[in-house]
Amino acid sequence: MGHTDMNTNDDREHNEQQPDGQLVFLEALVEGHASIDGDVIEIDAHTWAIHGSIPVDGDVLMAEYDTLDEATHALNELFGRNST
Repeated sequence: MGHTDMNTNDDREHNEQQPDGQLVFLEALVEGHASIDGDVIEIDAHTWAIHGSIPVDGDVLMAEYDTLDEATHALNELFGRNST
């Protein structure tokens, strides 16, 4: 039983170290000259979206998160990484 608990803690630590796949995607979009508007839109109580614009489709939802905090954190990371 203790071994199972230890694996759960290891899994949690591993997941915390995984990069945010949506953030990586947003970074790729920015590198490809997409425009991220820098705001978060509430889709419903458990869905928050970052939107922007791409040449082919215009305004689009670029990433979705479960909470406002997650979406805001992603924007902060994105703009912090791309401001230099």
